[in-house]
Formats: sequence, C-alpha cells, structure tokens
Amino acid sequence: MKIKSLLCAFLLSISLPVIAQTNSSSSTNYGLPKKSEYDRWSVGLSVGASHLLGDLLKGSQNNNRFLDAAFVNPAFGLQVHNQLTHSIGLRARGMLSKFSGNDEEYLDTSYQSVQFPGSGGVGTKLWAVDYESPMYEGSLEMTYNFGNISFLNRNKNFHMVATLGIGFFNFDAEVKSDSSNSILLRKSGNITELMLPMSLGFKYKINKIDIGLSLDYRKTFSDNVDATDKTFSEFDNYIMLTAGVNYTFGKKNKPMEWVNPMEVVYNDLADMKEKIDILSGDKDKDGVSDLFDKDNSTAEGSKVYGDGTAIDTDGDGVIDSKDSDPFTPKGAKVDENGAETDTDGDGVADSRDLEPSTAAGSLVNFQGMTIAKPGEFGADGLGGSNGKNGTGFLPSVFFDLGSATIKPSFNDRILVIAKVLQANPKLKVKITGNCDIIGNDTENQKLGQRRADNVMNHLIKQYGIDATRLSTESKGKKEPMATSLNPMNRRVDFAVE
Repeated sequence: MKIKSLLCAFLLSISLPVIAQTNSSSSTNYGLPKKSEYDRWSVGLSVGASHLLGDLLKGSQNNNRFLDAAFVNPAFGLQVHNQLTHSIGLRARGMLSKFSGNDEEYLDTSYQSVQFPGSGGVGTKLWAVDYESPMYEGSLEMTYNFGNISFLNRNKNFHMVATLGIGFFNFDAEVKSDSSNSILLRKSGNITELMLPMSLGFKYKINKIDIGLSLDYRKTFSDNVDATDKTFSEFDNYIMLTAGVNYTFGKKNKPMEWVNPMEVVYNDLADMKEKIDILSGDKDKDGVSDLFDKDNSTAEGSKVYGDGTAIDTDGDGVIDSKDSDPFTPKGAKVDENGAETDTDGDGVADSRDLEPSTAAGSLVNFQGMTIAKPGEFGADGLGGSNGKNGTGFLPSVFFDLGSATIKPSFNDRILVIAKVLQANPKLKVKITGNCDIIGNDTENQKLGQRRADNVMNHLIKQYGIDATRLSTESKGKKEPMATSLNPMNRRVDFAVE
C-alpha cells in the first residue's frame, strides 16, 4: 500500500507541470518565447561507479557499512531526455552494473543449537562470505534545472540539476563462503523490485553538447539484494556516481534547457522603461519630449517647432537663436551667423545691392549705388565742387522700442560709415538719435542720446575712428519720419559735417 501511494504521488507530480505547460501554450503567451522556437530532445551516455549499502559488514562488531563490505563496481547507462519547460524535463534512463562484496566475520544465526569454539556464543557460527549480483535498472525521472530561472545573473553555460522519479531494478544475488571452497550458502533468485531514484549534480554546456557529474541515490524496498536478510536491518539501498554527456537534437541551435525565459521579460521591461523615460524626458529642455524630439541638442531657451527642431523664421538654415538677422529675404545667401553676404563690402546685402561690384571705400545709398568715390569729399570736408555730400544717402541704424542696444543685423550699416570715414580722412560725421512719437519728451531725448552715443562708441572701439571726427546729438521725438507709431522713427542718422 505504501509503494502504491508513493507511485501515485510521483505520477501526479510529473503530470502537473505537463498540464500547466499545455494550458499555457493554449492561452495568450504575452510575448514569451514558444516551445517551437527551441530544441528540446537529447540523448546521452553515462559511465560511473555503483555501491550497495547492504547487510554484510566487514567485522560483525562494527557498524561501518560504506565501502568496507561492499565493493565499488563500474556502471554504464543510456538516457533520452525531453525538456518540457525551460526548467523542468522528463528523462528515461537505463543503467547496467553489478553489486559485490564480502564479510570476513558473518554471524549466522541459523545454527541455534551448536557450540562453536571461539564463535562468540551458543547457537551462532562465524563465516567468511562473499556475494555478487548483476544489476539492471530502468527509471523515469523528472529533472529540474536550478539556475535557469532561479538566478538572475547566472552562468548561462552552467547550472545545477536535481532529479526525482520512479523505476525498477533487477538483481540475482548469490552468496558463497570463501572458507568453504565456494560452497553455496544461499541465493536471492532473479528479482525485480520497485525503487525511487533521486540525484543531485551539475552540467556544463559546450554548444549543443553538455557534460555533467551527478550523485545518484536509489531508495529500494528490499532487504534481500545481497541475499542476506537481517532482522531489524534497513533496506538494501545503493548509490552511483556517474559522469554523463548529452547531445541535443534540432535545427534551432537553441537548446530549451539552456535558455532563461525571464531574460525576455527583463529585456521587454528595460525596453519599456527606456521608452517611458524617452516619453517623459526632455534632455535639451526645449518643451518637447525626447520621444518626439527630432533634435535633442537644441540650446536651452531656444524656440522650437512641435518636432523639437529650432525655429528658423527666414529659412536661411541658421536657427533664430544664432541668426544675427532672422528676417533675411527668402533665398538670400547668408554666412554662418545668418547675416546676408555683402560681396563688395559696401554695407548693402547682395539681395538689395543694385551695384554688386562697388569700389572699396565708395559711399553708397541704401540700394548699394555709388554716391561718391573715395576722396571726393575734398579737403574742406564738403565734397568739393561735385556737391556729393547729401546726408540722406548714408544708411540709418534702427532700434527696438525703448532700446538703445545695437542689433547685430545693423552692424553692416555701421561698417559702411566706418569705411567712408577711413577712405576720407578729413571727413567728419554727426550722429543723430531719434525716437518714436510716444512717451515723455525728456525720456525720449535721453533715449535718442544714448542711441547716438552707442553708435559712436561702436565706431571708435570696433574700427578705430578718431573721436574728434564724430559728434552726437538727440532730437528725441521732434523729427519723426512717420506720424504714427512706426519702427522707422526709432533710428540713428548720419550727416556729413
């Protein structure tokens, strides 16, 4: 009854993982790898040594039953293995070995009425005996790989293996007396018994081959394996130390036993975390999440479009935050700072220059047309007899509302004034600041003066113009060019003195 209960419990333990595997394959897999993606069948050979833990002792007065009375014998086996899940498998195995041993002082209680000298008591007899038995076994075992899921940072080529199963073994023990010229004392007969196999070992993988070493223990339910049945003695169990080699069949080159399915989950989680970080992150702090940002290196504070690329209002290829003139005409050629090119250096951009090859140092109007050639203003500074000293032809510099800061886009116009002054050493220029029509008269007067002073200081510091050749004044809002609020009123004019 006890054996049947153990057998039923084992069969139930094997069937549960199989049922669970079947149910999981029929339901949604949620991205986990499928069994069809892996190689699952393998065959192997085993070789080792067996040792019986029986009744015969080396010396009847001691209790040492290990390796003294029983000999170590070679063992050989074959096995077929099917991997049910990444950690659980089913193995069918057959082993061939033999049991043998001796007992130098076997106490035989069958002689109950005879007194033997030196026998140790009445009714006993001491024999020197030996025994030998061929052994065959077959088993079906469930295998479990420690490490395929149990350890997160495991060695993918090494793991521990435990097995538990059920099987049968066959033996035919014969016991003889060494001291009686091999007189037959007793024989167990050819017997097949139930046994429970269990083992613990390790494996190491090399491509599709793995090698391993395991200690196998066999729990039997017979006390007659060595043909000696002692009262109150334990069952004759046995152990085997085996080394094995297995080859996995299949074209996938991915043995299921050696793949950790949790790696897929961890990789998916890492990928999801990365996407969430990208979705919620904004590395360049431009207000566009990294997931949708086509340019994650925009300078902090830059104005950007919805895709995270910096705004380029005039489409000249230079973003506004680096564009010295963000309103250049469409198609105009610009330098690395976004300023229009001025091929002849007259201070008028090529897109507005009607005379693109003006001589160096010439005075031009706002369209780049020559007004006076170098030196034509004469020694008296009034332009001599040609009369080309009209002040309206010198370009003006414009300012933002309420500001006296020179905008980079107007540096080229101040450069024109500097070139004229350098080409005409005796020429003097008056710089006049103007303001818009709104605001307090006194404040506008001061603002106009600051604008004129800033332009004069720019000419002195940047181009080395002598301060004695420059003078400034402010007209505030007294002489507006437009009668309404207009950017053209916020300017600095130049006049030849």
